Amino acid sequence: MGKEIEELQKTLEEIVSFDLPKYKELPTVELYMEQVLKYINGVLSSVSREGEKQLTSFMVNNYVKAKMIDEPVKKKYSQEQIGYLIAICMMKPTVSMADLALLLELTQGVSSEKKRLYEFWSMMERNILSLNAEKIEKKIDEIVGRYNREQTEKPEEAEENLTMGLGFFALRLAIQAQANKLLSDHILDAVRKRLHPDDYNLEASALLDPTTRAEEAIGDRQAAVLGAVKGKRKKLAQAAAKKAAAQQVKKPVETKKKPAKQPAKKTNKPANKKPEVKK
Repeated sequence: MGKEIEELQKTLEEIVSFDLPKYKELPTVELYMEQVLKYINGVLSSVSREGEKQLTSFMVNNYVKAKMIDEPVKKKYSQEQIGYLIAICMMKPTVSMADLALLLELTQGVSSEKKRLYEFWSMMERNILSLNAEKIEKKIDEIVGRYNREQTEKPEEAEENLTMGLGFFALRLAIQAQANKLLSDHILDAVRKRLHPDDYNLEASALLDPTTRAEEAIGDRQAAVLGAVKGKRKKLAQAAAKKAAAQQVKKPVETKKKPAKQPAKKTNKPANKKPEVKK
């Protein structure tokens, strides 16, 4: 079993035990932008992909511009703003900026007290994330267990079956996430129409379109990188195939020489003569 599987299992264990900081544990001293980024990216590092930053200054400025959080006072962010930014970071991979703004507006009905509001959200996030991570961890353990059994029974198929098993399980999770997002989007559209019927079209054009354009720009960069990586893999595969073909060129077949005929041995016996006929 490869190192990457061990790393995956370790990551799942960390996600199962992951817990967001309580409201009282958030910084009570107001922080500058760089301090906010360092703190939040550190808090969310265990639920982030390797090298991924959950929050940047560009994102923070956009959330302020969209009035999802209050403007900083003297370039400093409060405990309340930091709590909102953590919540936004956790949800932004699956929720558009327009829908995030709507959800933040809806939470005002839960409580006007920011501490209670943050605790309510973090409790939901923790319970749902932990429960799903536990289920996924069990499924991964099943796949790895099958791999270990196959290592003794049919080792030549074990590695391929492990990769395919993990890949198809990830595909299932992705389809499930897409289905949940699709349903969530339609429900939020209905909620938006009920809350802001006059501004619905304006919000859709002002907030959803920029998101689409941003995704297109990101997609263009990703396509370029993926194209370069796949092109490199293709060249390496072609070179490997060419090398293998060269090694398999048939060597000239050596023909066995027939043994030379041995000369007939001479004998001292007199040659047989025909008997003479008497006249």
